[in-house]
Amino acid sequence: MDERPSAEEAARALREVDRRRDQALGALHGAKWVDVAFALVVFLYLASSDFLPSAAEWKGLVLAVLVVGYVLLLRTRRGAAWLGHRVRADKSAIQPRFALGVGLVFVLMCVAAAVALALSHVRIPYGNTILGAVLAIVLIAFGPHLRRGLAALIRRGRSGGAPHGHA
Repeated sequence: MDERPSAEEAARALREVDRRRDQALGALHGAKWVDVAFALVVFLYLASSDFLPSAAEWKGLVLAVLVVGYVLLLRTRRGAAWLGHRVRADKSAIQPRFALGVGLVFVLMCVAAAVALALSHVRIPYGNTILGAVLAIVLIAFGPHLRRGLAALIRRGRSGGAPHGHA
């Protein structure tokens, strides 16, 4: 008996693998409540400087604790599932050139924000509250779209010859 599969069986198995990978990447999303919770945190963080100027001493610490807690939860299987991340994308499927581009865009945006903050002498009444509301709305509205875009990039990277065929 021949142990090698026929060409038809091999093609069917590869189609099934691709279907399962696409199904797993389709589940690559977080829970909606996490987007809403972080939007609320961002809004309260920025609005606190307008309404509670005395909170400036401890609000950074509270934000740091929340972010570290979120990252630690994502590092565990149970915590990630609780946050709505039932699958994790293989980082080797993301092309290094894309990761470098995202990193550069992030650094440039941080530098631009720092320069704009340093150069802004105009005080808008309740400007931080307005900025917090806008950022919260953007996070709630576009968070799921950004994650779906990442999954699409991973799919495209895989078809473009990801290392070791992982996705």
